[in-house]
Amino acid sequence: MQQAIAIDVGYRYTKPLIPSITPSKQLLIPSVVAPFHELSLSDLANESLGHSVHIKQLNGTEKKYFVGDLALREGRGATFTLDRQKHRHSNHDILIFTAARLLKAQPGSTLVVGLPVAYYRSQRKELTEHLMSQHAEVGLNDGSPSRISFGEVIVYPQGAGALHTAPDLPTNGLVLLVDVGYKTTDFIVAEIINGKVKPVSKLCDSIETGVHDVHEAVSAEYQNRTGSPVSGVNVSMIIDNGGKTSYYGKELDMSKELKAIKEDVATSIIDQVKNKIGDRAAFIQKAYLAGGGAEALPTLTKIFPTTKVLANSQWANALGYLEVVRQLKTV
Repeated sequence: MQQAIAIDVGYRYTKPLIPSITPSKQLLIPSVVAPFHELSLSDLANESLGHSVHIKQLNGTEKKYFVGDLALREGRGATFTLDRQKHRHSNHDILIFTAARLLKAQPGSTLVVGLPVAYYRSQRKELTEHLMSQHAEVGLNDGSPSRISFGEVIVYPQGAGALHTAPDLPTNGLVLLVDVGYKTTDFIVAEIINGKVKPVSKLCDSIETGVHDVHEAVSAEYQNRTGSPVSGVNVSMIIDNGGKTSYYGKELDMSKELKAIKEDVATSIIDQVKNKIGDRAAFIQKAYLAGGGAEALPTLTKIFPTTKVLANSQWANALGYLEVVRQLKTV
């Protein structure tokens, strides 16, 4: 049986996973790439700072990059993408190769990835063919290169993957899974009949509201308070610090504003999801939250009285993708 790996390439983080490991922050990669430049050996020795990646394509083209935290800390011209067709952005393949190398993927591995529900039908074939065509020798942090290629690619809807990890599903009835990501929020309404889960297509969709909206609002508040713009990297630091930072030696406390912003974004997500589901919302027995936004936006638990945040919510899709492979291989 081919080795199976799951790589959830998010707009903010890339989450790689294989069945033999549990979700680990060590494999949580910021989806940021920067051109390589020389650093001291001591800097490169600390893998917690991220990764320098050497990719040699079959046509002989060789390039080196900083990926993840190293791109954020040391990169010049670090980039990330919010494109709807993010797999067409050059960073996507670099993140896939980096994640696969970190997992020590074997040549010809089975790769499972996801797409937002709204883009799934239109982008699934293109993404599958694109990933099947990827072959390269990949080295990390000046280590020995390894061949990365995929013998099979499975593309699965985001949210639907996370639903495979939901506990205590009812034997019959409707359930809702809301997967809150950085740029998009996917929601899946599924009907369960005698224990079998069947998504209701007309009640599954994506909305372009997510944690990114919190970052945008905090950035605007910072500029309003200081008169200066702030980089996306520093916005993340401010949010991670509870809305507090310093500005030229003076404390800048935006904690109250951050709390209000999070509540506003969460309420917007709740309203949009309920509006799209319509009167079927009254018949939903259980609701689940997944994705990094599930914990970042606690107000989301108010979407339904029976709402639960999935364990390892940020990893729920990747875990679900591996479950999809397991089921397919045992049929």
